[in-house]
Amino acid sequence: MQQGALQRYVNLLLAVVLTVVVLHYGQRLLLVLIVPSILAFLLLPFVRILEGRGVPRWLASTLASFSAILVVAGVIGFLGARFMSFRDELPQLQEKLDGRIDKAQEFVADHLSISTGEQVVWIEDQVRNLGEAGGKLAVDLFSWTGAFLSDVVLIGIILILMLMYRDRFRQFLDAISEGKEVSALEIVDRIAELTRHYLRGVGLVILILAVLNSVGFLIIGLKHAVLLGITAALLTIIPYIGTLIGGVLPLAVAFLTKDSLAYPLAVLGVVGLAQFLEGNFITPKVVGSSVSLNPLASIVALVAGGMVWGIAGMVLAIPLTGMFKVVCDAVPQLNPYGYLLGEKTDRKWRS
Repeated sequence: MQQGALQRYVNLLLAVVLTVVVLHYGQRLLLVLIVPSILAFLLLPFVRILEGRGVPRWLASTLASFSAILVVAGVIGFLGARFMSFRDELPQLQEKLDGRIDKAQEFVADHLSISTGEQVVWIEDQVRNLGEAGGKLAVDLFSWTGAFLSDVVLIGIILILMLMYRDRFRQFLDAISEGKEVSALEIVDRIAELTRHYLRGVGLVILILAVLNSVGFLIIGLKHAVLLGITAALLTIIPYIGTLIGGVLPLAVAFLTKDSLAYPLAVLGVVGLAQFLEGNFITPKVVGSSVSLNPLASIVALVAGGMVWGIAGMVLAIPLTGMFKVVCDAVPQLNPYGYLLGEKTDRKWRS
């Protein structure tokens, strides 16, 4: 009995280690397969509509794929152009930051008896640590974005072929499920439905938050209000920490471009209100329980995804874990793992 339990533990440990190794060293290959697969699930209803109107499958698949690529390229181009104009103001912001730091040093020296020299040493240490952390995050973000853009043609081609040959995939899934208790095709259909519901919901949530943030920043009178509002909304695609990162930039701009502390506080109010509405009303109504992961499973998946794949892993962690849960719920032997990942407290698997 003990030997059997030990063997199961060793097998599970080996499976986990091999999975991490494959995910780490096969990152690029897996991403150029996973990203078009997710997009194919999302675009399939659109392709079927085009085919129903007499458009050939190859043309319908191509039009749907190019439409998705153009939308992504349009958003990146818009933000890129806006950030270029924002970059021109960085020297002025740097001067204002230096002035604010000088005033803060004088205040601390007068009221806390900490010399300016000691403050400079402490600030340099903090800036160095912050710069290292921020630089690593920026490098990860730009490297992932650059890798994605460099593979966009390959991803587009794979996406078109996946949509064109979807019947072949269905026949393959039927063949490998023949004579088995669980249908692989049924599992994939559930994953496809989950993916479509989740992505449509996330897209709508980002759109609503972009409008709320932009309108709030415009009312405050914040410079680059639309850019900051859209950026803060887009960063929410990274669960949990994206909200925090998205609120730092508009807060810093308000602090450096306005002379009154009322403006940073107003920015905090706008971001806090938007996130309160998103967390308590918008996301539950729009996205709902499509992924059905409990908070602990979500956080663990987010941390693991970031450790293995960086920014890409953090973005894909929640939907991929949700897909894994669908598999666990469908396969009786994996039901306990699905229960561990899920939100429901009742046990429905078969012993």
